[in-house]
Amino acid sequence: MKAIVLNGPNDFSLQDIEDPIPTAEEVEIQVRMAGICGTDIHLLRGKNPFAAYPLIPGHEYMGEIVSLPAQSDLKKGDRVTVFPAEGCGTCEACKAGRLPHCTEFKFIGVRLPGGCFAEKVVADYRRIFPLPGGMEDEVGAMVEPTAVAVHANRRADLGKGMKVLVIGGGTIGLLIAQVAQVYGASQVIVSEPLDERRSLARHMGLELTCNPQDEDLVAFAKRNMGMADVVFDAVGTQKTVTDAGEILRPGGHLMLIALPHIENLGISYRTIFAKELKAIGSRTYFMDDFPEAIRLLGTGHVTVRPLISKILALDRFAEGVELLEREPEKYIKVLINPALSAEGRDLQKPK
Repeated sequence: MKAIVLNGPNDFSLQDIEDPIPTAEEVEIQVRMAGICGTDIHLLRGKNPFAAYPLIPGHEYMGEIVSLPAQSDLKKGDRVTVFPAEGCGTCEACKAGRLPHCTEFKFIGVRLPGGCFAEKVVADYRRIFPLPGGMEDEVGAMVEPTAVAVHANRRADLGKGMKVLVIGGGTIGLLIAQVAQVYGASQVIVSEPLDERRSLARHMGLELTCNPQDEDLVAFAKRNMGMADVVFDAVGTQKTVTDAGEILRPGGHLMLIALPHIENLGISYRTIFAKELKAIGSRTYFMDDFPEAIRLLGTGHVTVRPLISKILALDRFAEGVELLEREPEKYIKVLINPALSAEGRDLQKPK
């Protein structure tokens, strides 16, 4: 089969490799759609602190079952998505589906081989989630990032009437903002410097947007909604964390979503102490976040089509990475379809 093989930072290529061989507990899946995300780009550029080379990268995808073990309730031909991580399987966290809390937690396509930028993958049948029959492949490939948003909102105890600020209007930020609305947030502000992404947020029903380069975010937030109950920081700089601390009400939740690249953001101890803030990390998701993400996408409560900028063939993977890095104002989510012709295809974007 063909796959993207990453040997080290900036050293990746499309190669012909042997098909994966499933064990007695694994499902063989033909990949139909896979998304390139920020974690992948950090991995490719040597900026992911959890990386283990060499491997096939990629972890957000959907596909069709080719073969499966006898003990599975799934069927050949089922369209599915996969929980892309492993734990020890025996600790209390694993038994409860809280794999990120396992001391042996490892992410497939980051610390473990077997990522989805390939024609086929194998995965334990217990980590497989079937997709609704009417769900488009493009939408099915977005279950994983939607689960990130679900998990973040659940860890924030997001409830009705809460006031929310989301810092960062990329894929994860816009999904978090949508889920917050579904869960009953009374007001949601999205802070994003790129005009096109703020426009997209408004197109998706997120009316309150701020350009933090043109207007002071703290002043904007306090003028438009007062103090926030929850701030989701999907950027992770000292400036964004400091702003979050000022905007949060006493007892509020600072949700740290961005992948850490530095050891200390300089969070003000005085602010956390004085306001009794809760600073909460939200890394990935639990097992039960996947069915909820599928439900939200299947019912249309969360929409992802406007986020998908382009679909490319596997042999144009490097081009997809370049587009995301070079033109972030135009490209938010690029999907890879291993069965697609080399020409690829663009999706109609909203006006």
